[in-house]
Amino acid sequence: MLTPKFKLSQDEDHVFVNVHAPYTNIGETEIDVDGENFLFVSSPYFLRLRLPGRIVENDHSKGSYTCDSGDFNLIFDKENPGEYFENLDMITSLLAPRDIPDINPHLVEMLEEDGININGSDKENESDDESIKYDYGFASKISAEFSDIGSEFPQVFELRMPERVAVHERNILRVQHENDKFSSDHYLADLFDDELLEPYINGTVYWNRPDFNNDIEFIDEEVGILKELPNKHYLLSKNEYRQVLLGLVDILYAYCYDKRTTLNESTVESSWTINKLSSTLSWFCVFKDTKQVLIACYRRALIYPIFRNFELCGKVKDDLVLMFRKGKKFIIKCLIDIYSTFNLSNDARYILNQLYIKDYLIFLQKCRSEDLNELCNNIANIDILKKDVDLELEELEAAAEIVRKEETEIMENEMAVKMASMSLLPGLKKNIVYIESSEDDSDSSDSSSDSSDDSSDELDSDDDPS
Repeated sequence: MLTPKFKLSQDEDHVFVNVHAPYTNIGETEIDVDGENFLFVSSPYFLRLRLPGRIVENDHSKGSYTCDSGDFNLIFDKENPGEYFENLDMITSLLAPRDIPDINPHLVEMLEEDGININGSDKENESDDESIKYDYGFASKISAEFSDIGSEFPQVFELRMPERVAVHERNILRVQHENDKFSSDHYLADLFDDELLEPYINGTVYWNRPDFNNDIEFIDEEVGILKELPNKHYLLSKNEYRQVLLGLVDILYAYCYDKRTTLNESTVESSWTINKLSSTLSWFCVFKDTKQVLIACYRRALIYPIFRNFELCGKVKDDLVLMFRKGKKFIIKCLIDIYSTFNLSNDARYILNQLYIKDYLIFLQKCRSEDLNELCNNIANIDILKKDVDLELEELEAAAEIVRKEETEIMENEMAVKMASMSLLPGLKKNIVYIESSEDDSDSSDSSSDSSDDSSDELDSDDDPS
């Protein structure tokens, strides 16, 4: 059976259900409503929803079918008029559970309740011993599904054997690897090349443009992806829940960097950029606080991509804050974009969807908007300084500035010498001309006197009678 595309909306007293089921047999269609449960069966389609509130089927209920579009349009009364149904646009969370195998068995399929269960106290979480944990994937729940996954996908993962490296050691190894990869020459070249970076530093991501439509809706392709996701119930400790949210920051920062540096036009390199800039996706890292994850984002943005500029990193962080302020639905749209980008990648980055992105798409439809708002405020209130990234940027810039001044002084001195020599040349030429003309005059005078003498001699000789 196929799951049809569907869309739900509401007013104060009614719920409107639109089901797209073309080429179906209307005579065999069955629609059933029982409180918060909605069932639609029309071969070859099957749809079972669990609504956030109760509806009733009565004499006021209406339904129609449009042959041209293949849409069923249904209207039901709310059992409690005036009640607001939350998250009617969260497609996956509305789907009743289905028994679909998944690579992450620790994230159990939904049985009776929606949402996320967070268990354990902060004290219990602090006692977790990460030195003996070798898990990875969403919420670090995968441990034995893959063998040598890093070696199987070397173009995707920098950490080759996550199942043999403890969780707490991964950030240490990552930092060491990044320090080896950092290029001071590349960083300084971008620092002093204002013309190269200007379009990207002063550009605007599309969700911050004046013409951006804040009335966000999922398009058909996005609905098609969401409806195929399994509906899961997440059992997370408080520590795991915090790590999942921080991993989201890490992934979305990489996405914002790609959008800004491509001027909102993703390229064939976009999947590489998002994968490489995210420590979560390339090193299976987890983070303890917001500043730690932002520092990791800044470091990788200064080490790997083509544009490496600290001011650019700050602009990307601002883009990330603006994204969160657009709301949960827009964040889901951005993750769907990442999901599609990885699926189209030629380097088998679809594995990242299986390990992380699919679960994030489900998780976001269930998590509280208040938690995302709090995370957004934390990001906005943290300032990352150059000294925080531990790449000696200030020392590099100071040394480069000294060299730059010395080179400028040398060029100025050389120019002054050239100008001085050029100012002396005209005088020298005049003196040479004057001297030459004086010599010519003396020569002509001598020749004149000689000729005079000769002529006088000649006259004397002619006059001489002898």
